[in-house]
Amino acid sequence: MPDAGNTPDNREERSGIPALDAGVVLVVFWLLAVVVFVQFFTRYVLNDSIGWTEEIARYLLIVVTFAGACIAVRRNTHISIEFFYRYLPRGAARGLSTVVDLLRTGVFAVLAVLCVQLADSTGQMMTSIDMPKSVLYGFVAGCFALMTIYSAMVAWRHFITGKADVTPDVPAGPEM
Repeated sequence: MPDAGNTPDNREERSGIPALDAGVVLVVFWLLAVVVFVQFFTRYVLNDSIGWTEEIARYLLIVVTFAGACIAVRRNTHISIEFFYRYLPRGAARGLSTVVDLLRTGVFAVLAVLCVQLADSTGQMMTSIDMPKSVLYGFVAGCFALMTIYSAMVAWRHFITGKADVTPDVPAGPEM
């Protein structure tokens, strides 16, 4: 059994930020579940669908997806291809891991900038609620910015520890 002080999931060293982003995802997920239930109930039981539920469910799904992606980047649990790491020498695998970390961070940074540009150029309003779609695009841009920060932190951690593979940085199971 590994020493609890050496694992990245050490509760004593964790800040409130990871709990905050996981809490946001949890709350929005359950809000999405309630909206989808209301949509199902009114459409199939009452035979009179409420119009706003479909659009709101779509936007909540977008929020859950990108906020959840932030958690996956922080925990380094996105899917990856391990084939090359198995057959490369350790030095080459570490170099490949570093390149992947840097490319991932760069892609997230570019996507954050592009989403900010999209949010700035969008004046369209949401159909069911009186709110501009740029708010949603701004949230996605914020998630990409957070993913950029988390990815840079993961890359730095991998650089310091000399990690030469793509295994997740945390043990499997729910986050506590």
